[in-house]
Amino acid sequence: MPFTGNAATPDRTASDPDDARRTLCAVVAASLALVLALTLVGLARPPDPDRANAEGATGAQEAALAQWTALWADIDRRGEAALRPEHAEPSLRAAGDTVFMRYRNLWRDVDEVTRRAFQMAALANDPGAKIAGLQPLVTAGPAPVRARALVEIARIHLRRRALDDARASARQALAIPGLEPRFLADAYFVLGHAALEARDLDSAEAALAEAVARDPGFWDARQTQLLVLSRQLGQPRQATAACINRTRLMIENLGALPTLAQDRTQFRDIADRFAAQSALANPAFSLLSGLGYLWAGDRDRARAALTETGKARGALPRRCEALLIAKAEELLARAF
Repeated sequence: MPFTGNAATPDRTASDPDDARRTLCAVVAASLALVLALTLVGLARPPDPDRANAEGATGAQEAALAQWTALWADIDRRGEAALRPEHAEPSLRAAGDTVFMRYRNLWRDVDEVTRRAFQMAALANDPGAKIAGLQPLVTAGPAPVRARALVEIARIHLRRRALDDARASARQALAIPGLEPRFLADAYFVLGHAALEARDLDSAEAALAEAVARDPGFWDARQTQLLVLSRQLGQPRQATAACINRTRLMIENLGALPTLAQDRTQFRDIADRFAAQSALANPAFSLLSGLGYLWAGDRDRARAALTETGKARGALPRRCEALLIAKAEELLARAF
C-alpha cells in the first residue's frame, strides 16, 4: 500500500556541528586579528622610559627636581648672573674649538719649533699634508702638545666626514695621562660633534656634557650642546628626569653663552630661535624663549612667549610639562 503520509524533514532549529565550528573559527580569527593589530600599534610606539624602570625613574626624577629647584633658587637670588660660568683665566676668549685658541696664554709654554710646526700645518691646503705635518707632534713633546696635535688631526677628519678616524684620534687624546680637564674638553667636543654628524643624539649629548663640565668657558661646546638638547627635547618619548635635566641645561646655556661672548644680543638671538620652534607646541622652547626675551629687556615678547608655554600640551612627559608650565605661570605673575 503506497505511503501517503508526510516524509520526515530535518529539524532546522537543531544546532549543526559544522556551523558551530565555522562560527568558532571566525571568532578566533577576529580575536587574533585584534591582538595582532594592538601588538603592531604597541611596537610602533616607543616604550615609555618611566614605566620601563619605575623604581629607577623615581630616583632620577627626584634628583632632577632637586637640581631644577637649586637652579631657580640661585636665579631668584642673583638673576641671570647665576648662570655666568666662573673662570679665572683672563686670556679666555669667546670662541675657539681647541684649548689653545680659547686660552691664548698657553702658547707661552710651547717652544718656537713646535709652534712653527702647528702654523705650517694650518697653512697647508691639502688635508693629507696637514696630517703629515702634525703626525710627528703626536709622539713627541709634552702631553698638551701631543693632545693638541691629535685634536687638530681629529678636526681634519671631521671636516672630511671621516667620523671613525675623528673618533679614534679624539680617544687617543683622551688616553694621554696627566692632561688638565680643559684639554680633555677638546677631545670630548670632537666626539660630540662626530656623534651629531652621525645623528646619534644620545652619544652627542653625553660627550658634550663632558666637554662643558671640563671647561665651562667652552663657548663652541655650549652652543653645540644647546642644539643637541633642543633636538632631544623634540623626541616623541623621553624620561621625565631627562626632560627636566635637558631643559635645565638649556637654561644654563642661555645664560652662559652671552656672557662668554660678551654679547647680550645673544639673549635675543637664542630667544628668536626657540620662539620659532615653539610653534611645535613644546613648552620647553616657549619657556626658554620667554627667558631670553626677559633678560634681553623685551617684556612684550617675553610675556607672549611665556603665555604660549601654558598652551603647549602633550609634547613632553606630563610631570615635566606641568613643571615647565608652572614655572612660566610663576614668572608671568612675578614679572608682569
